[in-house]
Amino acid sequence: MNELKKLYLQLNKYIKRYGVLIGVNFLMTILAGVTAAAPLALVNRLFDKGISGGSEKDILYAACSMIGLAVMGGFLIYLSTIFSGRISTGIYRDVINDMYVKIQSLDLKFFTEIKVGELMVRFTNDAQNINTMILNLFNLLSYVVQAVVLFSIAMYTDWKLTLSIVVITPILIQIVKKYAKKLKKAGKDRQEATGDLNSTLQETISGIKVIKAFATESYEKSKFKNLTNKLRVHSMNSIRYDAKSNSITEGLNYIIVALLLMFGGYRVIRGHGFTTGHFITVIGAISAMYTPAKRSVGTINNINNNSSAIERVFEIMKLEPEIINGENPVKFDTFKRDIELSNVFFSYNDDEDYVLKDINLYVKKGETVALVGNSGGGKTTIANLIPRFYDVSKGSIKVDGIDVRDYEIKSLRRNIGIVPQETFLFGGSIKENIRYGNRHATDDEIIRAAKMANAHEFIVKLSDSYETEIGERGVLLSGGQKQRIAIARAILENPQILILDEATSALDNESEKLVQEALEKLMLEKTTFIIAHRLSTVINSDKIVVLQKGEIKEMGTHHELIAKNGIYKSLYERNFED
Repeated sequence: MNELKKLYLQLNKYIKRYGVLIGVNFLMTILAGVTAAAPLALVNRLFDKGISGGSEKDILYAACSMIGLAVMGGFLIYLSTIFSGRISTGIYRDVINDMYVKIQSLDLKFFTEIKVGELMVRFTNDAQNINTMILNLFNLLSYVVQAVVLFSIAMYTDWKLTLSIVVITPILIQIVKKYAKKLKKAGKDRQEATGDLNSTLQETISGIKVIKAFATESYEKSKFKNLTNKLRVHSMNSIRYDAKSNSITEGLNYIIVALLLMFGGYRVIRGHGFTTGHFITVIGAISAMYTPAKRSVGTINNINNNSSAIERVFEIMKLEPEIINGENPVKFDTFKRDIELSNVFFSYNDDEDYVLKDINLYVKKGETVALVGNSGGGKTTIANLIPRFYDVSKGSIKVDGIDVRDYEIKSLRRNIGIVPQETFLFGGSIKENIRYGNRHATDDEIIRAAKMANAHEFIVKLSDSYETEIGERGVLLSGGQKQRIAIARAILENPQILILDEATSALDNESEKLVQEALEKLMLEKTTFIIAHRLSTVINSDKIVVLQKGEIKEMGTHHELIAKNGIYKSLYERNFED
């Protein structure tokens, strides 16, 4: 019962939304349970007055009443099923909607720490398990009502015989309790194994080109088989515990029936007012009570087996973002003056070494600043701190003299455009992807942005022009085409601050030229941060910042740094040797 209580407490706010519907459904479920069990109350009259007493009237009355109860029960079961479905699917919808809203509010840190496949399992399997558990609760209520009514009929008919059999009930309760914890743990292990399997599947599909390039199909098959075997082991544990519980329950049923036949037979032979009708009624009621009792045990087992789904879903629900608006945040409307990084230190986790150490950088409006250096130097980290994807560990980043932590987050990010190395496009049309930067843009504005991004020419040659579907993540476009769509999207957004993160590094020479031209148009009159390995793209920057191991080692224009004969010159010469 603890799991039922936990289910109620966790879902309380959702249950309240459907309070009236749940109340009505509970009433119908109870009535359905009563009508399903009530026909047995007529058995005594059918046999003793009808058959044994030779009364056709009583036979007809009992039979017609049973038929009427059956029709009424069927109708109530139909209504109860429909209402249960409306409630469970409504709560399921509300839960996954709230989960989606929650993950949209979480920081980037969360998405770097959880596997995509694991998150998908929580959205699909775990949330669906909650839906199933709610349906099971209504079924459980119906089973309990049926069992209670049948037990009441047996007790009313002959309480001595009924109580002599009920002593076996505590054994049934102990069976349920014994396997509840085992089923819960097995269910949780099964769901975690499912998450690992889905994560591996998602990674394999996304990285299929790499797998084929390195001819590692055998390794991936072996790894996947190990995960499926692990899932099978945990699934079998659930099945094994459920089977033990059900087999013992089944055995008890036969024992109960045998005892009933024996004691009941003695009572009929010895008389004392115990008739054949009484005997059949008690036998029928206790035997019939076994079915809802068994289903109740199975339903409780199922709830215990899936109860960890509640914990896994609400683990997400309980998370809170660290990057939040402060009190009375300042709305960022117009970038006026400068960006200043003062004594900035940053670590992704408090117990790790700093990946940025004492960074001091001043950027005036309209300047282009290039961040260069070897991988792991901290270039992308700086780019992630400006739009507050992460917060500095120490120091400050100020835009127009105001700490970015004091700005309203959405207004800050709306004025910062990002063109990453790995362009992400959404499934849908080219028009929808370009418009993503400005949901209210007109078709003319979309075409203008595409022309500025050097994308219009290739778009109009496609089968459906701007309405062309580009597939998941833009799989039907080349790297250069995707990058130009992303630039058009940024142009349409018209940000005041621009971050270009290796925007041309993965392109061939022809595509790079087209993209570079588009970027130059995008950069006009904007304050731009360029992260680049190809130093030919940063020569004309107003300021070049050389980073190594999280520290600024050199800063200046291209000519100033070449004259210093230091790290930048070495990087530059190596770049052109390559």
